[in-house]
Amino acid sequence: MLNNFILMNMSKTVRKFVCHKNIIIRFIGLYLIGLLIFIAAWFLSYYFFPEGLMIDTSLASKLAGSDISASIGKEFTRIFVVNLIMSSVIILFNLSFRVNNIPLGYLIPPIWFLLYGLILGSNSFTFAMDERIAPSLFVLGRSGLYELAAYTLITVSTYNISRFEIKALFKTNPEKINEPIVFQRQQYVGLIMALLLLVVSNIKETLMIYHQI
Repeated sequence: MLNNFILMNMSKTVRKFVCHKNIIIRFIGLYLIGLLIFIAAWFLSYYFFPEGLMIDTSLASKLAGSDISASIGKEFTRIFVVNLIMSSVIILFNLSFRVNNIPLGYLIPPIWFLLYGLILGSNSFTFAMDERIAPSLFVLGRSGLYELAAYTLITVSTYNISRFEIKALFKTNPEKINEPIVFQRQQYVGLIMALLLLVVSNIKETLMIYHQI
């Protein structure tokens, strides 16, 4: 009973942050959850996974392919388009339905944080590093966490677009939400900032592929 009480209070606390009316608090709450998952996955895969185990397991890697484009410009375009497709997946999930006020799209960034940690720790990138890197601040020099920040920002910027709602999972049927979708200024700003962050992180990723930084 004590465990259930603790879990219920933790759930309420998490929901309080990720569903907050202020987009900055929503972003920080969801991004911190993702970071914790990422760090745990990085440790797990670095110390227990064989190198290369997670190659070609992410949607992004499947969409991008394994060939380098003929020019930096084409490579950047390819990476950016892939990221736009990934972003649209989040929006479509948010658009579908929400459960107890939490949009379905909120599940996606934590899953992608998990995958990135597993891929990083096992050096399972399409263009692998010379050697796998132990958990450290080294990751701040790569583009992954910044792309995930953009995805998270897109998620919390579109939190109110769900068209159906399930008030109690496995207990109630989906109900149509008839309220019109109204975007606040902070949501537009969030989407613009996410797009800019994607551009910058994709430029960095492109240059890393071409070994120019």
